[in-house]
Amino acid sequence: MHRGLGPERNSVMERIIALVLTLLCLTTGIAGEAAPIRVGVSVALSGRYAPMGEMYTKGLRLWEKEVNSKGGILGRPVELIIHDDHSSPEEARVIYQRMLTRDRVDFVFGPYSSGISKAIVPIVENHHYPILLPLAASDAPWANGPKYVFGSHTPERRWSSTILTFLARHGIERVCILVDEKLFRLGTPEGAAKWAKRLALKIVLREVLDPRGVDTQLQRARNLGVEALLVWGYMDDAVMVRRALDQMGWRPKVYFSQASAALDEYRRVLGPLADNTVGISLWEPTAARLYPGARRFLQAFRTEYGLQPTYHAAMGFAAGEVMEEAISRVGAIDRERVRNELATLDMVTVVGRYGVDRRGVQERHRPLIIQWQDGKKKVLWPEGLSDGRLRFPTERHP
Repeated sequence: MHRGLGPERNSVMERIIALVLTLLCLTTGIAGEAAPIRVGVSVALSGRYAPMGEMYTKGLRLWEKEVNSKGGILGRPVELIIHDDHSSPEEARVIYQRMLTRDRVDFVFGPYSSGISKAIVPIVENHHYPILLPLAASDAPWANGPKYVFGSHTPERRWSSTILTFLARHGIERVCILVDEKLFRLGTPEGAAKWAKRLALKIVLREVLDPRGVDTQLQRARNLGVEALLVWGYMDDAVMVRRALDQMGWRPKVYFSQASAALDEYRRVLGPLADNTVGISLWEPTAARLYPGARRFLQAFRTEYGLQPTYHAAMGFAAGEVMEEAISRVGAIDRERVRNELATLDMVTVVGRYGVDRRGVQERHRPLIIQWQDGKKKVLWPEGLSDGRLRFPTERHP
């Protein structure tokens, strides 16, 4: 004769079954929502580097949106964690230490500027985190032979050789170089003296830019017969010197601003005074046709932000592409294997070719020379990508 379990036992069994079903549902829910791959970065969203840092951030955010629209990496969404380092190396060190210890992000990108990048290298090395430095031009971050640090930015020494070669080809003989104090301490501009000697150029003045004595510095340069004035610095440096030139009525044949001239912000701040300024860029919309995905990036950026991207934005997006490719090839969130992949990876991004030397320094990307002409940036070099010719400010144009 079969006997039932009784009301109390039935009640207990029902509760057990309900609990098991609940746990199964919870477990299924967790498995169905893959944890994100968390990528941290410190960016100058305030302070003197903010114009460049904001563009860099926009490029990173656009990559995050695009990669997630394709299903993420390894079936997991990407979550960017962006902190403002206020353009401060000290603040950046605190941020990276916190991200790698307390927050335990999966990967990191580098900050803006060579100086801040150099400051955080010991932290990522200590914790064995592979890091891409998209906007560190100087070799300073690699000075002590780090194992986990990789550049996607054209080395600054190549900027020196490029601009000096360009000047020599246009008949320039006498050059003055004024350098931001922080960059001067990093050895910038690297290789300038060597290249000047090879090209029969004479650097008649090379010293730290003095914001309080810039008028005196410029007058000395003028008296020494300088034809090309080269400023290695940031937005505030470039704007200050250009305004000082205007006030004293001196128009050297070439006024070169290392990086800031590539920003539309430079034109917005200076207006017509920006015209004839020469600069270095790593990517321009007019050169985008060469690289896979670059036109799509350009259109997506314009749609997303209503702005024209600068190379700072494009380099941020490209860094995402490189990290995405490295992780995908490894097939796991394994930082050591991703580090090894970054060391040997050879690929083309929206800004051009990525590939590093044995130290981790970028060796396959090439810079562009640009000039502001009639309110627009023109690419002057390389010739295959150019849409303009060098103008001297004394020339008359219809």
